[in-house]
Amino acid sequence: MLGNSLTAAVNSTCSLSKETLTCNYVPEEIPDGVLSVTIKDFMLDKDLFVIHDELFQSESWKNIKYLTFKDDQDISSKTIILKDATFTDFLQMKMLRIHMESGLIIEPNAFLGLENVNTLDFTGCIRLDLDQLMKALNGSDKVPNLEHLSLQRVYSYGGLNFDKTFISCLYGKPLKTLDLSKTHIASFEVCLLAAFSDFEILNVSRVTFEVSDSYLHHFANVTPADIHRMGIDISYSTGGSLANPFSSNTFSNLKIPFFEDSITWSLYFALRMLNISGFSVGQPCRLYNIEIWSVHKFKILTNQLIAKRNKLQRLDINLDCDNFDISSIIHFDLSENTLEYLHPSLPNCMTGLEHLDLSVNNLNDMLKENEQLFGQLLNNTERLKYISLASNQLVDLPDDFFEGNKNLVAINLAGNRLTQVHFKLHHLKHLSFIDLSSNNIRILDSMTMKQLDAMRIDLEPNVDNTDNMKMTSRDGYISSIRKVRLKGNPFSCDACETLSSIRWLVSTTITESSPDELTCKGEDDTNISLTDAVVVVEGICERKMKIIVITITSVVVSAICVGAVLMIYIRRRRALKQRRRHDIIELLRQDETRFAVFLSFCNEDDEFVQENVIGPLNDGLQRIVGTERNLNCIGDVEYRTGRYVHDEFLRCIELCTVFLCVVSDNYCNSSYCVQEFDLATQKTKPVILMMKGDVDIGLMTPAMQLLFRNQVRVLWEENNGEYRLKTSWKNVCESILDIGSD
Repeated sequence: MLGNSLTAAVNSTCSLSKETLTCNYVPEEIPDGVLSVTIKDFMLDKDLFVIHDELFQSESWKNIKYLTFKDDQDISSKTIILKDATFTDFLQMKMLRIHMESGLIIEPNAFLGLENVNTLDFTGCIRLDLDQLMKALNGSDKVPNLEHLSLQRVYSYGGLNFDKTFISCLYGKPLKTLDLSKTHIASFEVCLLAAFSDFEILNVSRVTFEVSDSYLHHFANVTPADIHRMGIDISYSTGGSLANPFSSNTFSNLKIPFFEDSITWSLYFALRMLNISGFSVGQPCRLYNIEIWSVHKFKILTNQLIAKRNKLQRLDINLDCDNFDISSIIHFDLSENTLEYLHPSLPNCMTGLEHLDLSVNNLNDMLKENEQLFGQLLNNTERLKYISLASNQLVDLPDDFFEGNKNLVAINLAGNRLTQVHFKLHHLKHLSFIDLSSNNIRILDSMTMKQLDAMRIDLEPNVDNTDNMKMTSRDGYISSIRKVRLKGNPFSCDACETLSSIRWLVSTTITESSPDELTCKGEDDTNISLTDAVVVVEGICERKMKIIVITITSVVVSAICVGAVLMIYIRRRRALKQRRRHDIIELLRQDETRFAVFLSFCNEDDEFVQENVIGPLNDGLQRIVGTERNLNCIGDVEYRTGRYVHDEFLRCIELCTVFLCVVSDNYCNSSYCVQEFDLATQKTKPVILMMKGDVDIGLMTPAMQLLFRNQVRVLWEENNGEYRLKTSWKNVCESILDIGSD
């Protein structure tokens, strides 16, 4: 315990952590090296505590940069008085914070001397008298360099009046941020902030507005240039006539005009940052086939647009990028919206986009509904550096999903249902981090390992600038080191097939977690560290190998037996086929009513058949059979006059060994020829297709197409009106007799 003072509380204590001293009283002396002091829970034995300059007489206080008075006790009946000229000797102080629910009285000159203070924080001072605060801040000699003022959870009877009276006490100060979150606001004149040339952020999140007219109307006397440097966080705010930009309804097939002279919206999108999260409290918003058009080109100046938790379930909004210039948006956040569909035109019109957060949605529904459109979500976002699709139930991504995003530094796909990484990563030369944690990856296949290994190859130096480090630090990651986050995946090590995956996980240098921190499921469903898993799986492989050897031995013995039986069968079948061929040839020699082939062709192809087919075919068959008689059956020659054509065809087809049809476009278009083909197949006659040049397969019957695709055909090649057989007639004739003996 450090030295006591006259105002020290009973059981007064202090603790020191690095450069911060925390006490429950105001110490007289400050140890060397301390830059921050917190006076905490100091009202235990007092109803009134006066903060004045005599508490800080020691020279050791002069080096303090951060001073905090904080009391979390129930002190509603107690009072603190901040006296005039209390901090005149705090020449180094940068920040003064007072966090307490007690009564707080601030004298008009309490902040004299705080020339270097840039932050005043009164968070939670629900009994702060705002009139006293305004008097204490009014004047060029009172906190002249104030940049950040926080009045979060400050209560004002009847609501805080954000008007000229309130803001005038801050004129002349380089104010950058004003936090009015979690308050009640009675009047709200945002245009007054345009007077601060350095102003950046107004936080009115979770505010209850009591204004009777829309706060946006107070932009009426402001131009886009006046407020472009500003950002407004109005998320989760309610009350008054605060307009909800998202209707809790379903709309479809609409063309909505957008007028450039609309003060409300044009100034809305002139802000540098706009946070409109958490507005929707009703039913989800679903927009189907909505087209937004504008006569004149509308340019949005906003750099950062955040619209989280608005129940935007479907955004099928088609924007014309030629009329809507939203290239200024660098950061776009649609996370936690249960989003099931996002038209690609919205992100793709944001050609300057660097950070896109679509996490905690249901975009796998869009992937299932229209994979092509889903694959186009990032087509025109070449500058994109960070993308989050975490927790979207995604089971896969299109292979070329990141094709146009060569500047990507970090990809967050955590909390999905991915089983592998088959989408392309090798072209992302700046990629430093990919989060695949809590997916369904059991085994890394060869393609996944190849994709992730590509991150280890220094195709170009890693991007390592301040902006990217800030950006990726959201995931606790510094972009100068290439890493893959894989924790939370149900890795398997219960089979030999997992060995290559486990070895890769153990040996790679790019996984964020060490092998000892990652586990896999073994054969008995127990968790095993990856380091131990290699030995376990190798044991499984050895056991499997023994089983394989025994199995192979059994299979080989069985195969030898089966092979012997099969060989005997093949020899017998071959001998039987030779006997059948011999019988067919003998029958053709002895029975002059029998034919080797029934030749089917279309009348339009008669000249081709007469000149090129009949003679050579008959000669070849005669040489093999050993006879001089005609072995070709042609309907026009063999049909008996006066008989029914159908009966004559059936008679002739029974006398023939093989049905040979000369197929052409004419043949396919002839119902008579097709009928002959069908009857031959119904009689289970072997059929050979002879193709006359190029034939349109679409003209063939299904049965003819089946033969065309599955059996070897006899082909004629046409060249300048002359036809040449691609094979030999001997081969054709031998095939006819072989097929006939099957």
